[in-house]
Amino acid sequence: MYSNLKCKTKTNDVDEKGIVTVAVNGIGIEDAQGDISAKGSFNKTLKENFVRAKWFLNHDEKQLLGCPIEGREEDGNLVMVGAINLKKQIGAETLEDYKLFAEHGKTLEHSVGVKAIKRDEKNKAIVKEWFLGEYSTLTHWGANHQTFLMDIKSLSGNGLSQHIEMMRKALSGKYSDKRLRVLEDNLNIIQKAILGDGVVQCPYCGRSFDYNSQHELTFDSQVLEAAGEYAGWIARDIARQEMNKLKPEIQEQVLGIINQVKSLSDITSYVRCPGCYTRVYRSNVLIEPSEDTQQKQSRQGDTLDLKGLGDISVKIKKQEER
Repeated sequence: MYSNLKCKTKTNDVDEKGIVTVAVNGIGIEDAQGDISAKGSFNKTLKENFVRAKWFLNHDEKQLLGCPIEGREEDGNLVMVGAINLKKQIGAETLEDYKLFAEHGKTLEHSVGVKAIKRDEKNKAIVKEWFLGEYSTLTHWGANHQTFLMDIKSLSGNGLSQHIEMMRKALSGKYSDKRLRVLEDNLNIIQKAILGDGVVQCPYCGRSFDYNSQHELTFDSQVLEAAGEYAGWIARDIARQEMNKLKPEIQEQVLGIINQVKSLSDITSYVRCPGCYTRVYRSNVLIEPSEDTQQKQSRQGDTLDLKGLGDISVKIKKQEER
């Protein structure tokens, strides 16, 4: 069985030529699949199969980042050294990601694609020999363009300021116009979220978006939709007669409940996530605005000054003019 072994990782070194040294801290530590890599479990595959190993972006075989040039076990780590192909856009952008994260005291995560060849006879969780097929840099840009928003719900105060500063810093990197537009969209979402403008996060795919920009399916519209579906389950003529009897009664009862319980709309009305079509409710708000923010918002006429946001569109426009 071929699986992805995701462990705690650290980017030890990155240089301007794109040589990246990564330490995958997986020796002797139980991973998410319950496997424990024994000391020396990578030695044979590094010696015999390293020439076939690949370096991908997000485990996507179509996105080859560069060439692995060295692999070794060292101090409880699987150390991989690779050269990024800087002539490719994904290579140049990945190098910028490494540098950006390092500048802010962070590191990209990594994962190795492996297959267990030999296990300990007494403890099957211990893998004594692995086959290494590839390792990947995980940026999530391929699957989710909202990488920078993933942890924003847990941020506040200075942490949120650093988060925004990191995104602004990325605008000076060697990124494509497409990536710059993604950054602009993300910063706009953060600004709206801070103002309490109804930005929600999909509980399934993690996408953040403006709730009010999507078509809302309210409780009463759902009841009417269900009633309409009911009409299709029975004969057309009979359904028309029954619906003429029930529809006014249903509307009156439902509207009466909504008027009595004001919060009902928050737990019943929803929009569809534009990314995965999951139901997203108003209660999935990305950031709960503080009282101070609400007071500032009312005093400033629903605006909040986030220094540097105005420079984004200018940079994108200049990029497009080149």
